[in-house]
Amino acid sequence: MATTQKVEFPNFTWINIGNPTESDIRQLGEKYKFHPLDLNDCLTLSHRSKIDIYSKYTFLVFLFPVYREATREIVASELNLFIGKDYLISIHRGDLKVFSDFFDLFRLSSDLRQRYQDKSPEKLLYEILNKLFLYCFPMMDHLSDDCDAIEKAIFSGRERHMVSEILVIRRNITDFRRIMQVHKNVLKKAIIHFKENPIYVMKKADLYFESLIDYAKEIWDNLENLKERIEALQQTNESQISFKLSDIMRILTIISVTTFPVTLLATIFGMNTINAMPFMGHPFGFWMVISLMVIIVFGMLTIFKKKGWL
Repeated sequence: MATTQKVEFPNFTWINIGNPTESDIRQLGEKYKFHPLDLNDCLTLSHRSKIDIYSKYTFLVFLFPVYREATREIVASELNLFIGKDYLISIHRGDLKVFSDFFDLFRLSSDLRQRYQDKSPEKLLYEILNKLFLYCFPMMDHLSDDCDAIEKAIFSGRERHMVSEILVIRRNITDFRRIMQVHKNVLKKAIIHFKENPIYVMKKADLYFESLIDYAKEIWDNLENLKERIEALQQTNESQISFKLSDIMRILTIISVTTFPVTLLATIFGMNTINAMPFMGHPFGFWMVISLMVIIVFGMLTIFKKKGWL
């Protein structure tokens, strides 16, 4: 269901649109004269973050991760932002809870709005992005905890159960990296534009946006470390499984080789040539054949042990 809410600040207006319809986007375009391609991006899911620069406004698309507990997967949530001289318009699909909660704080708290009495839209944009970047760090901590649990399980003999678990975590790390891949470049372009365009009050000496670039770098570095770690754990797990399979095959081979001469001997004595077979007329012939089999088995096991195959 589409929702449009507005928060008034002394110097600008924040309009928040959740789950927009085509009618909402069309009215927005008619009022603010936004580019049709930007409006179309608000109705379709983008595959990457980006920035489109115009003389009277800036259009930004940011993707942030959202964890779905039911399917245990990380998916991309899109946040579209139009920022001009006296307005900030945010458009989303309502699945980015941390952003919705942040907007509700401003909508319900007049004291919080008063703090922005002399602020500009790009300063509020910084606060929004700062909140969203900080929201990413606990998710990475959770992925790191998952890697710790997998590592303990691998070395406690449960490597077979970890095959699917490793694939789930690796998929989430890959999706997380894909979502956060270009944030740093988008932020750099935005900073340059905000400082050079006269409609914004951001000055060349202002450095607060630089912290967002640091966050983007830190998140990317952590994701790189998680990627390398889960790949190492996957290789270790596969090595453990391969070693155990090799050990099982070794034991089965020894059993097969050991029983082969015994089986051959039993087959020979099972031939219907009574008069030609030794021990057939002896009262202890059966036990003599059994003893011969036992001697063969122990002899072969002794040879295997000396060779170091046992």
